[in-house]
This record gives sequence, C-alpha cells and structure tokens, in this order.
Amino acid sequence: MKLNSGPGDLFDLAGETGLSPELLRLWQVHAGFPAPERTEQGSTFFPDWQIRRLKIVRRLIALGEPAARLYELGEEELAMLLDYRARVHDEPQASPATTRIEDYLLLFASNAFGDAEAAMQSHVIEQGLEDFVLTVAAPLSHAVGLAWEQGQLTIAQEHVFSDLLVRTLRACSSTLFQPLAHVHAARPLVLLSTPPGEAHVLGLAMVETLLLLQDCRPLHLGAGLPEGEIVRSASEIGADIVAMSFSAAHHPMRTIDVLAQIDRGLPGAIEIWAGGANSGLKGALPPRIRVFSGLDGIAAAVDAWRHSEAG
Repeated sequence: MKLNSGPGDLFDLAGETGLSPELLRLWQVHAGFPAPERTEQGSTFFPDWQIRRLKIVRRLIALGEPAARLYELGEEELAMLLDYRARVHDEPQASPATTRIEDYLLLFASNAFGDAEAAMQSHVIEQGLEDFVLTVAAPLSHAVGLAWEQGQLTIAQEHVFSDLLVRTLRACSSTLFQPLAHVHAARPLVLLSTPPGEAHVLGLAMVETLLLLQDCRPLHLGAGLPEGEIVRSASEIGADIVAMSFSAAHHPMRTIDVLAQIDRGLPGAIEIWAGGANSGLKGALPPRIRVFSGLDGIAAAVDAWRHSEAG
C-alpha cells in the first residue's frame, strides 16, 4: 500500500527542496521529472528518492553548476558531481564568457538591448549564475561606468544597462530558487543597504545573488538609508551581518564616518561588511569592518561566519 509521505504538489515540493516551482514545472513538462505518484486513495505525492535528487540538484546549483540538464542525472551521478564541486568550490575555475565585455558594450552603444539581455540569460543557462556574476556582471559594470565617463555611452544607455542587469539577476535567482519557506530559515541573515547620498545599487544586487547561492538570507533595504535606520533595522530584525556598498563617487571621508557610526551603534555580535570602489575603504576603519576587494571573497566569508557560529 502506497502512503502519501511526501509533498503533494509542486509548491510543496519547492518548499521541501528549495528549488522554484517554475523550474520544477519546466523540467516536469519537458522531461517528465519530477513525476508525482498516487496513493491507493488517489492522492498525489512525490516519493523520497525524487526529493533526495532534487535537494542535491539545489546544492549543485548553489555551488555554481548550471541548472540545464541536471534533471537527467541519477542520484549516484549527482552525488559524484556534488563531491567534485564541493572540493573545487574554494578555487572556482571561471568559464570563458560566451559574450565578451567589448561585445556587450557595442550592444548597449547601438541600443541592441534585447540582444544584450538574451546574451546575459544565455550565459546563466550555459555557465551558471555564479559564473555570470563573477565573469560578466562585475567586470561589465566597471566597463559600462568607464564607457559612460568617456562619452561612449549615454546616460540613458547606462540606465538601461543597470535595469537589465538587476532584472536578469533577480529573475534568474527567483527562477532557480524557492523564495519563501526555504529562504526564511536560512542563515546568516544579511542586511544590504547603501548610506545617504549613495544611489549605486548594482554592487548590492550582485552581492544579494551570491548570498542566495550560498544559502544565506539577504534582505535588501535599498539605497540611501540613514545610519541610524540601518542600525535600528539590523537590531530589530536580528541581522547577523550588515553589508554596505560604497561607489567611487561617495566621499571617502564620509564613507569612513558612516562605517564608524554603524560600528558604534550595532551590537558586537553583528558583523559589518563593506565593499566597492571607494578609496575610503582603504583608510583607518574599526577592526570589526570586513572590507571586500572583490565579489569572489563572499563565499569564503560566509563559510568563515558559519564556522565561527558552529564553534
């Protein structure tokens, strides 16, 4: 007699595995997996072996494995791939970008926005979301800024780029991962914001994506939040980390002052992370401030936080 011991529909399965209902539905339509079974009473459920496979798939995607065709692998093959990915994760080998940074700049300069967005999405599908952030999103953001300063891109084209990149990052994250019950239990809880006068949020959008890939719970408070509001929110919400981004346009002395105020206001158990191209981050900062020179240090920082909590 079959008992209904597993999730009964795709939304339940999404909550159980951490994968999004959209991704599960896509695989179900095109590959017949996951496939519900029926009890003798006629109720549908997904058996344990499918749940195990999908949980491994979720972990592989979080480690940077492209989601395409993972559904074809059996549990033993997935376990072998997971073991390999876990061993090489600390030294990821970035894949060559499917579209070069120069080509993206030409697309935006010629207003070929649809082609640029399609190229971004194709890279995520072929190389994975983490690879896209590190090898396309980060260097392209810098290149677009320089192109705008040199008059190669208009303000409007730079704004369209920012919108497309943020939209691509959030769409791909929500398509891959279940955003509700699974994420609500995740730690560390990281509060993301920029200080008053800092309107650049692309860096935080990339950090948010990488945190999701590390099974963290990022909360984006938006741009230009007063220091006192950041401190109050972090304390009331119970944040584990406050992460802030400072662009080169933000005054360096103001950057140092903002971080000093937040350091004085936050409880000692909350970590403070800061990143961006601001020269103030190279100045004298409180010992609690962890400064990131690039996005590739986030995974190691999350691991360090978890080890300190476990210890």
